[in-house]
Amino acid sequence: MNADALHYLSDVIKKNQFSESDAASWLDVLADTWTKREEGKPLVELEALKALVAAVAVGSDSSMEVITGDAANGGDSAVTSTSKARSDLFTVIDAFDIPTWWYDTGKKMFVQPFEKGDILSSAESKAALFRQRYDLLRQRVMRNENFTPVSFSEHEKDRFYKLSTIDSLQGREGEHFLLFGMLSQLEEAKLFLEDKAGSIELDFSDMNSKHTEVNGLFTESCFVLVDGYVEDGIFRVEEIGLPPPEAKERTRAAFPNVNLFGGQPSLRTESQLRSIEVSNENGIIVLSDVWLDQQDTMDALQTLFEGFSHSTPPIAFIFIGDFSSKPFVPGSGDTAQYKDNMTALGQLIGTFPEIARNSHFVFVPGNNDPWGQGALPKPPIASYFTKRLGNRVTNVTFTTNPCRIKYCTHEIVVFREDLLKRIRRNSVLPPTEGTEIVKHLVRTVIDQGHLCPLPQRIRPIYWAYDHAMRLYPIPDVLILADRFDSYSINYESCHCINPGSFSSGDFSFFMYFPVSRTSQYSKIPKK
Repeated sequence: MNADALHYLSDVIKKNQFSESDAASWLDVLADTWTKREEGKPLVELEALKALVAAVAVGSDSSMEVITGDAANGGDSAVTSTSKARSDLFTVIDAFDIPTWWYDTGKKMFVQPFEKGDILSSAESKAALFRQRYDLLRQRVMRNENFTPVSFSEHEKDRFYKLSTIDSLQGREGEHFLLFGMLSQLEEAKLFLEDKAGSIELDFSDMNSKHTEVNGLFTESCFVLVDGYVEDGIFRVEEIGLPPPEAKERTRAAFPNVNLFGGQPSLRTESQLRSIEVSNENGIIVLSDVWLDQQDTMDALQTLFEGFSHSTPPIAFIFIGDFSSKPFVPGSGDTAQYKDNMTALGQLIGTFPEIARNSHFVFVPGNNDPWGQGALPKPPIASYFTKRLGNRVTNVTFTTNPCRIKYCTHEIVVFREDLLKRIRRNSVLPPTEGTEIVKHLVRTVIDQGHLCPLPQRIRPIYWAYDHAMRLYPIPDVLILADRFDSYSINYESCHCINPGSFSSGDFSFFMYFPVSRTSQYSKIPKK
């Protein structure tokens, strides 16, 4: 810390007449917040410190005077007082604003690439996309307790799995190996496993004859663990599985100063955030396929708002597209109609002033909403269509698909895609019967650490923004908005929700309660 910054801190402490214990506590909060926001930047400079002190004062619940002028250098000073906490508890993170972190296998840490992400990125970005997925999952697998022996004794080593690379299989036919890599179709009607060292053809006849269980949905571009042996240059697979998941607490412990989720860290402590969660029993409303061009939908929304107008407004309403029953066609009459539909929704929300003032509104576009080029992430709906709606609602965000949301200690990921249909259509192995198909889907997505583990030709992703599709660490809530039947499932401490289709179904939706980390299925009766 330089001298000016040190003098400034001393002046703030004197101005507020902190006791020795209060000053120590306040300095601890400053240090912790600096570490989280600046990720350990060693030198604390005056201007950055002023901004930090002001932000911590605004984020606290107590009244405090902050020197904003040049008092540290003997000049005139201005004093401001903050008496109420800023509403920074609910934050929406755009997919294009999520920081890019690459895992460096040499340094065994996350680093940020020098090249800034761009929609029109170089071909190198495509290769880096799959390398990063591989490196990220492999380091996670190697940290798993089943792959990490606690000692070097032969007895201990035999109890743990050992990963081999494909290039190490040469000349070792008949031996058993456990491999990790990506499924790909390098030749027509033949499935291969690829890692950074090479590729090998796979044969599943042994698995099929033994009726081995298949847990998960496997497609090309999925990363898998395969156990088997080499025969005639082909790897005979006896078992296949997804990479084991990792608890979010363990991920954060491994990378404590890396903000993988995105967004500014909260100025409140973890205990403060949890106490706010506990004190608020309201929920977050999640709706998908809200077709604003249909009168039945508008009537159902009015009933929904009326139901909540007689109690404390919900924390948020998450509206997920499509927002029209038919695909948007640029240059047609759809433009004016779409804009009018959004305006009508704004007018409807405005008739419930308490909800319009106090609830957060988040709008996530679907595939049939403007604009986007068919690749993920999909940009927000253009302000041309939404400006009049935004003028009527105090807290409204039009964001990308997918997007991320922070509420107190909760990390929420929202994704609109008919994912189950796409993955089932492109599966290379049928899953074991007897398990609900949605459980296979949720397990696949979370174990892959990726929202859309499909080949680029099936579901294109902007190469430089593949990191925005990651699920690492595992979020607290995962909203997979799909036209499949509604469901809610818990897997690896993640509460996964599919609200189903609001307009094409029975006007069903989910309400998620952060205080209990549970959700409730509801529907609006048709008139």
